[in-house]
Amino acid sequence: MTIAVIHRQSFVQDRARRGAAVRRAPAARPARPPSVRPVEAGVPVRRPVEPPLRWTARGRAVVRAVTVAALTVVMVAVVAAAVLVVHRNALAGTGTGRLAVRYHVVMPGETLWGIAGQEAPSADRRETVARIVELNALNGSRVFAGQRLAIPAG
Repeated sequence: MTIAVIHRQSFVQDRARRGAAVRRAPAARPARPPSVRPVEAGVPVRRPVEPPLRWTARGRAVVRAVTVAALTVVMVAVVAAAVLVVHRNALAGTGTGRLAVRYHVVMPGETLWGIAGQEAPSADRRETVARIVELNALNGSRVFAGQRLAIPAG
């Protein structure tokens, strides 16, 4: 029995002659990684480049949710500030200074219609009743005996 020994070089040459792809041996790796180099005087040291941050689907969803929440809070704050400014400006024009008032204590059986007639006989009673309701912040036209009402003078 004969054992044939084929040398690598003759094998590669034979394959090259036949047109087959030749696989070459990998080059020898350096003893230290390429990022570690000896430091020379006056040459800045390069830091290894870190790979870019990779976002996962959950990470993107969390960032979106936090961004939407922050924008919502900002928008609500802006709308609230605008409403307060508009409301304050609306109230600023309503006051003409002090309002002269008289006080009337409601007796049993009295109504706003009757009180308006007694306190301002020459004025329109509907308007006087509306002013009394607004001035005293009443929910309706009901009054109770013993209730103290502010009546606009004049």
